[in-house]
Amino acid sequence: MITIFFALSQEISCLKPKVNIIKKTRHANALVYQSEFCGFPLTLVQTGMGKNAPEVIKYLSKHLRVQLMVSSGFAGSVKQTIEIGDLVIGKHVLYSSQETFGRDIKIESTLTCDRPFVDLAIKQSSTANIKAHCGDILTVNNIIAQSSTKKQIGDATSAIAIDMESYTIAEQANMMGIPFIVIRSISDGVNEDVEVNENMVTNHGNVNVSATMLHLLKKPHKIPNLNRLRKQTKHAKSSLSAFFPDFITQVYNTLLT
Repeated sequence: MITIFFALSQEISCLKPKVNIIKKTRHANALVYQSEFCGFPLTLVQTGMGKNAPEVIKYLSKHLRVQLMVSSGFAGSVKQTIEIGDLVIGKHVLYSSQETFGRDIKIESTLTCDRPFVDLAIKQSSTANIKAHCGDILTVNNIIAQSSTKKQIGDATSAIAIDMESYTIAEQANMMGIPFIVIRSISDGVNEDVEVNENMVTNHGNVNVSATMLHLLKKPHKIPNLNRLRKQTKHAKSSLSAFFPDFITQVYNTLLT
């Protein structure tokens, strides 16, 4: 079975309307949707932001036969050539626990994505005429809000994009001997600041309406920036929605038979 992990409700909505949900459960902070897609079993997981994945992965491994883990959702670009709505397909997943990033960035660990699935994702993105880039994904512990920091990460590391979840999922998959890949879509470019903080998202990965409204009441001049991000996440979601249906079918037809 393919299991696809998303942090946010906006991200999982790229696939949720397209599947037949058989069972919905909650474990720890995660929502688990055991589903069927075109006759194939598929599990979608909404983990919330950051490091919430380990507990739910242990739970899934006890109850389901997981054959492939996919870390998906949105990512931030750290390269000029990687734009809003582009797919990023992980070659390696890097991890840094640094709270602040300067000229020297310490990469503490690196895990390799499963090559046959990476190659299939690259091929499928080309077939679907979706602009995609294959490279390293850097997982960090906090939202990288400043454009200057994203540029610094792009200059100082091999990463092409950043997220907050992929390494944790990759680490669990690696320990269990389960193939793993990253397929994400760019929601914020390297040249723009991000007007979002962790308090604006609940532990389950939903929008914290009260915290968001309070933020906007204190900083009404940020409303245009949030509206811009809303449009960009919609574009990023469209790319994932266009990519995944045929990719899932191809995975089952060629690699999980």
